[in-house]
Amino acid sequence: MEVYVDRSFCNGCGICVDSCSMGVFELVRNKAEPNRANLCVACFKCRDFCPTKAIEPRWIMRVS
Repeated sequence: MEVYVDRSFCNGCGICVDSCSMGVFELVRNKAEPNRANLCVACFKCRDFCPTKAIEPRWIMRVS
């Protein structure tokens, strides 16, 4: 799972930090950063609660 934050839309409200039970996000310079995206369980609360729709979790397909 990759968690993408469009910093141009992020207003730094911190709702994603509060809504993520896995602790994926933290605020860095008043913008959301998914610094622990490897912990994401794809519940999509961050995307659903973000008032500016700045967050987009994405599935990554890896071919070995």
